[in-house]
Amino acid sequence: MNNKVLIAVDLSEKSAAIIEEGIALAVKMDGSVLISSIIPVYVDYLQSQMALIPTQWDEIYIAQKEHAMKELQKIKDKHPQVKIELFVEVGNAKFDVIEKANEVKATYIVVGTHGRTGLSHTVMGSTAEYIVRHSTVPVLVVPMDRNEH
Repeated sequence: MNNKVLIAVDLSEKSAAIIEEGIALAVKMDGSVLISSIIPVYVDYLQSQMALIPTQWDEIYIAQKEHAMKELQKIKDKHPQVKIELFVEVGNAKFDVIEKANEVKATYIVVGTHGRTGLSHTVMGSTAEYIVRHSTVPVLVVPMDRNEH
């Protein structure tokens, strides 16, 4: 069982569908799963809020990581038939997902897309697009909104 599917989610309301797709892929490949959630570093916000003591940010990030791990553990508990590892870290998902996939020798990466276009896509960027363009392993992109446009 060398196949490993890295599922990268932001724990938004549509993350469950992405996780289910990734788990289904892993089951078809008789593989294991690594569910990853990267808590974004709020660099721009941090610079504008320098009055906050650094330990306050540490506490915020610790609380976010604990919350994410609890949510992911619930998902793991629903799928006892699949070997699932969990990874939660503070960082930049664009870079950290690719780095983690390389580190664990993932067979596939599964990500979701918010489907933003135009200005919001330009301003916000697209983590999924970056991962697709820079990953050295195949990427399955699950649309967050499956309604026709």
